[in-house]
Amino acid sequence: MPSRFRLSFFVFLAAIAAPVAASGPTFWTVATSTEFLQGRSDGVYLSLEGVVTAGPRLTNRLTSSPAQIWSLTEAPDGTLWAGTGGDGRVLRLRPGQPEEMVFDASENNIFAIAADATRVFAASSPDGRVYRIDAAGAAQPFFDPEEKYIWSLSFDAQGRLWVATGNPAAIYRVDQYGTSQLVYKPTAAHAVVLARDSQGRMLAGTESPGRLYRFDANDRPFVLLDSGMTELSAIAPAADGAVYAAAIARGDASPSAGESTAIAVTTASTTPSPTATTTPSPPAPPKRGTVFRIEASGVWEEIWESPDVVYDLATAADGSVLAATGPSGRLYRIGRTREVWLHTGVDAKQITRFARGGAAAAPGAFATANPGRVVTIADGVQSPATYYSSIRDSASVATWGQLRWESSGSTQLFTRSGNTAEPDDSWSPWSTPYKNSAGENITSPPARYLQWKAELTSSAAPARLTSVTVAYLPRNNRPSVTSITVHPPGVVFQKPFANEDGAIAGLDERVADSRRPPGDNGPTPPPPGRRMFQKGLQTLAWKAEDADNDRLLFTLQYRRDGETAWQDLRADLSDTIFVWDTSSMTDGRYALRVLASDLPTNSADRALTGERTSETITIDNSPPAVTTEVTRTSAGVRLAVRVTDAQSPIQKVEYSVGGGAWQLVYPVDGLADAPDERYEIPLANESEATRIVVRATDLLQNVTSKAAVVR
Repeated sequence: MPSRFRLSFFVFLAAIAAPVAASGPTFWTVATSTEFLQGRSDGVYLSLEGVVTAGPRLTNRLTSSPAQIWSLTEAPDGTLWAGTGGDGRVLRLRPGQPEEMVFDASENNIFAIAADATRVFAASSPDGRVYRIDAAGAAQPFFDPEEKYIWSLSFDAQGRLWVATGNPAAIYRVDQYGTSQLVYKPTAAHAVVLARDSQGRMLAGTESPGRLYRFDANDRPFVLLDSGMTELSAIAPAADGAVYAAAIARGDASPSAGESTAIAVTTASTTPSPTATTTPSPPAPPKRGTVFRIEASGVWEEIWESPDVVYDLATAADGSVLAATGPSGRLYRIGRTREVWLHTGVDAKQITRFARGGAAAAPGAFATANPGRVVTIADGVQSPATYYSSIRDSASVATWGQLRWESSGSTQLFTRSGNTAEPDDSWSPWSTPYKNSAGENITSPPARYLQWKAELTSSAAPARLTSVTVAYLPRNNRPSVTSITVHPPGVVFQKPFANEDGAIAGLDERVADSRRPPGDNGPTPPPPGRRMFQKGLQTLAWKAEDADNDRLLFTLQYRRDGETAWQDLRADLSDTIFVWDTSSMTDGRYALRVLASDLPTNSADRALTGERTSETITIDNSPPAVTTEVTRTSAGVRLAVRVTDAQSPIQKVEYSVGGGAWQLVYPVDGLADAPDERYEIPLANESEATRIVVRATDLLQNVTSKAAVVR
């Protein structure tokens, strides 16, 4: 299946940056084409330089709402014929009259329609046929090819009907009596588009590979363009003998000839068409579109490339080329000198087809999908033409400031606000028009979301809009302390060498901090250096976050078990690591609390504080107590040792005899895990006890040594 009918949706990233701080207003500016394209419009043109002007008058001719219009043609009498997707219907739109449903095929889609002064042909897919529709609207089968899909119909100079089919590709010619002739079977998956050039020769585009063929009077094919892309999706012959062609490149490898994938219809009201194989298709990869100009001499060049998929092309009277694209329903105009304008006035996912035929040199209508519409293009410009901005999410209830814009001519701006992501009845009504482009306070009520619209009215001077800026003050978000790490007592880290880029020698650190812009919390601290041990020191580290990217200061507090009041340990910390000298503290168990404040980038009345409490830590500056006693048993003489500590478990006990090496001794119960432990040291005789020194160490590395006492 040609990739032009695989309806994939691109996600365009908003070009406006998120707020950098809550200390002052945030400014939302829309001034470039990328930014303007985030919104939608009713009848405006947008240049690639980001200038919004009134576009041509557009009118939706349909009163019904089909899911897709896949084909469209204009008869010489001005009647438009349209083919729908999902329900396979043919609609007739006579000038000044509502549409009529003249044919309902048993197949799901009408991908191709052709009409001349006396005949109308419509092709259904999949597994469909070509029908001839008479003046009364009655349809009769006309041609039934073997191939699964029929993609395009076109009359040649002799009035014969050419038919492009797919899976595999084949091109037929059918005379007025329904007698068919196979003209050519390209080595391709599908023949997807047909058109007649200015000299009456038939042109055909294929998918997999994407090539453009031209047939001479003897039906001999000649490749005008091998695009190197997946699909040759559109052809637009120009009056000067040149040919414009659009090609689509997919992100994956092209399928081999004869393969086909399902027609993926993404509208909920439509049933997907049957697949050509039973193997599920992977998600459609990203696509891009390229437009080529092939001169009458055969020389070709790329004149435009876009991330949009080009579904159709048409030439205009001024020599420019119109490109119908998806997935954002954009109509591009490419000038002879390659300047490009963007038409964003279609509220549909795809512009699928320009009306072929008719008396005018340029197409007077186009079709859309998701939803399906037939839109006519009238002379003059839309008035008023309206542009609707994207929805601005302030992430909280915001206070709106001033609205400023740059424009010329008759341009009015309006705003509305609400607390749902999509505007509904709960939103405020549109404001009265703002009049002062230099700056006027927004009257819409405080809310999380805001939208503005601009109305451009035709007058003596053309209306132009080039930029809009909204100022607002979002609610300040509370910072949070996400974690606190309490390192083992005595564990510290060597201070690493750090150098802040752009630091000024001799500038006071507090002054340097005050000169940083909002949201700049200074240089990222380097990772801790070598791990060391220093008795009496307690290292704490923490992490904090702020949704507004505000600069934070920290206060560290402590509270001893049994107390209710918190005491400040250190305030105005900018680092997220602190070493506490606990040697001056009373022994006991303590909880620590980190307070994070965003006051440095907020006024005092808006500043908020977040907090987190650590696990309890033990401060123990007192060494263990040691008592000894010589005991005599039938087994011999022993030194009984008792070691106690008020706060910490006993880590180890050692002894030395007469200044010799320290020897480790284990508790009587075999495990040192309590603040009260008993030990027994065997002696050779009682006199040896007078030469023993016992050393005890608790878990916090407090050490005491004591000579044995012999009574």
